[in-house]
Amino acid sequence: MTNRVSDSEKIVLEILWQESPLSSQDVVQRLSAHDWTEKTVKTFLNRLVKKDILAFRKEGRRYFYSPKVERSEILSEESDGFLKRVFQGDMKALLATFVENKQLSSEELKYLKDLLDEEQ
Repeated sequence: MTNRVSDSEKIVLEILWQESPLSSQDVVQRLSAHDWTEKTVKTFLNRLVKKDILAFRKEGRRYFYSPKVERSEILSEESDGFLKRVFQGDMKALLATFVENKQLSSEELKYLKDLLDEEQ
C-alpha cells in the first residue's frame, strides 16, 4: 500500500475493522460522537475506496463497505513512516529514546527482550 491514510480516515477504518460490511448510514451512525456530517463521512469512505483500501458493493440505493487492507498493514506502514520521518530510519535511536526516557514499562521491556531473543 502506498497511499497515506489520514487520522480521520483511520477512525472510519477502525469502525469497519470491528464490523463489516457496513452501510454508509451504519458508519455515519457509529461515528455520531465525532460530530461529522453524513457528507463528511461519505467523503472519507470515497477517499478510502479511491485509495483501494475499502471495497464496496451496491444493493439498491445502499452502499456497503468492507476493508481491503488489514489493520496490521496500516500500522506497519505508519510505524515505518514514523521511523523514517522522526529517526531517519534509525531503529536503535527510536528504541533508545523510549528506554532512556522511561516510556516503557518493565513488562514492555521484557516483551522486547523476549522478542529480540526469538529473532536471534
